[in-house]
Amino acid sequence: MKRIILTSFIIFLALQLFAQVKPTEKVVYKEIGDVKLKHHIFIPKEQDKSRGAVVLIHGGGWNSGSPKAFYLQAQHLADRGLVVFSPEYRLRKKHGTTIYECVEDTQEAIAFVRKNAEKYGIDPNKIAVGGGSAGGHLALSAAFIDPLTNKLNQKDYAPNLLVLFNPVLGTSKEGYGHRKVAEELSAKGINWETFSPRQNIDASFPPMLIQLGDHDKVTSIPLANDFESRCVGANVNCKLMIYKGAEHSFFNLGYGKKQGYPKGTVVNRWYYDTLQEMDNFFVENNYLSTPFTVEIPADAIYPIRKEHE
Repeated sequence: MKRIILTSFIIFLALQLFAQVKPTEKVVYKEIGDVKLKHHIFIPKEQDKSRGAVVLIHGGGWNSGSPKAFYLQAQHLADRGLVVFSPEYRLRKKHGTTIYECVEDTQEAIAFVRKNAEKYGIDPNKIAVGGGSAGGHLALSAAFIDPLTNKLNQKDYAPNLLVLFNPVLGTSKEGYGHRKVAEELSAKGINWETFSPRQNIDASFPPMLIQLGDHDKVTSIPLANDFESRCVGANVNCKLMIYKGAEHSFFNLGYGKKQGYPKGTVVNRWYYDTLQEMDNFFVENNYLSTPFTVEIPADAIYPIRKEHE
């Protein structure tokens, strides 16, 4: 009983922390008609000497989602000294758009950061881009898709580093969303391969970290291994981390509830593990000047489904 009470208290504190995490400011980076797309920006109290910045893009299958999905990771990185931007972008369910507009908005969101580098005191050549699931695809898309608006050049939004959480690595039949993506792009006279990261890897891709569960139904391990092999063949630095027993969205603090655990009974250890790996990756690539150890609650567990044990 004491253990249950302690765990519930830890989870209560975590939820309270999440409720209190808010961006420093929200700034409109793009207007389309009456739609105003905003960056949710986390500004550090003390900036790291690298003057690095991070753009974190939420997932949701290009259908839904919110920048709030990355608030905890954004706050952590801001506390470590990086300026973090989490952009809104047009969504199928809310705006009646397609994957094309998601990519277009992503390009402009990153370009806004580079254009305003001086304002935020950041190095325009140290802009990391990250994302989860479909947001991971959008982060990757910035590395290879040509400008979708004549206002931009590819160098305006090209990422210098990629940090990806169970990303959509391909839109083929073996990947995710093939039929819908193929239909949407075909209507614009574009082949689906044009928007599929795995089919477009070349030496221009920046170093990347990919964190993935071995029971992910969106991005399979064979597909991820093939992606990694293609990166190696193109001389691209790709660090693939596989987490045993984890499913899609395992990096989120509230993942345990989705796995069937009663509300308020589990602290997701994978959230802390992936946060640590992300932090390590930024240190390794000179975005953060000093190493950091993420504090893991004593009662944190890996919420693995029984069939995956």
